[in-house]
Parts: sequence; C-alpha cells; structure tokens
Amino acid sequence: MGCKASSMVMFKEMNTYSKVHLDSKSALVKGGYVLIIGLNARRAIHVGSLGSISFPEGSYAYLGSALGGFKTRINRHLNRDKEPKWHIDYLLSDATISQLFLCDTERRLECILSQALVDAFPFILGFGSSDCRCQSHLYFANDGLELELGIKKAISEVLLPQESFMKLTEL
Repeated sequence: MGCKASSMVMFKEMNTYSKVHLDSKSALVKGGYVLIIGLNARRAIHVGSLGSISFPEGSYAYLGSALGGFKTRINRHLNRDKEPKWHIDYLLSDATISQLFLCDTERRLECILSQALVDAFPFILGFGSSDCRCQSHLYFANDGLELELGIKKAISEVLLPQESFMKLTEL
C-alpha cells in the first residue's frame, strides 16, 4: 500500500529560506505536512494552555494539515514575527525549521501519521492535538536522521496509491 517514498523525495535543506512560493501551478497545493524542527538547546517554553514545557535539545517532527492550501500555512510557520495562535507557534519562536514534507491528500493526514509514530518516538503529550483524539502531533528524537527516516517510513506506509509526498525543494 502507498507509493515508493524514495523515488518521490527531493532533498534540500530549508533553513536559509524565508518564503514558500506555492500556487495552483505547483505540484502540491494542499494536504498534510510535516515540519522537521531543530532545537539547539534544552528550553522551557510556555505553550499556551499546555503551560510550561521542557523541550530537550534535538529534532522534532510536527504533523499538520493545510487542506485550505500550503502557501498560507507554511508561510505562517516560517514567519518569526507573529502572535502565537497554535501550539507550534510557541515552539517555533525558539526553534528552527530544517525540513518540510508536503503530502498531496484530501485527508487529515496528521492524525493518521500520529497513529503510525506514537509507538516509535517520544512525544509531547497534547501538543497540537487539542482538536482530535491523538496523544500528540509533535514527536522527538535526539538523532535528526533517525527522525527523518521514521517520518519517511510512516508516510510511505499510510499514503494511498493516488497520494504522493516530497521534501520541498523550492521556497
């Protein structure tokens, strides 16, 4: 089930980018996404209604949906000058997005991916999942490569044949 992820993944780090240039002519316009985020030191961050959370240094994968379109949602995540609205906004005030996976789908992929990851990686309880039954939409690993491989594996296992994913190559 799913498609072969390795043939569809395009590699490029995005830590130097500031805007995502996606429009209706882009290969992927809307769907689910995964932000790979790096935190370079342990931090206690106040996360809205979740309160103060101690985030260890390492890599995080945030699972989200942009069924209304990637451009606005991803540009919001990349914008450092914003009022916090979602749990992820608080973390991104101290962390850096290093990679982005876009998944072409009509489904709310973040909950499906969360089910695939919940036994594979530690997570921050309740983070990003206040509107669903998932334990979390934020997963952690000390090793960024291990996290990336786990995300690729989970995506390839849950995607339907007509769906695709890629690492963003143009921002």
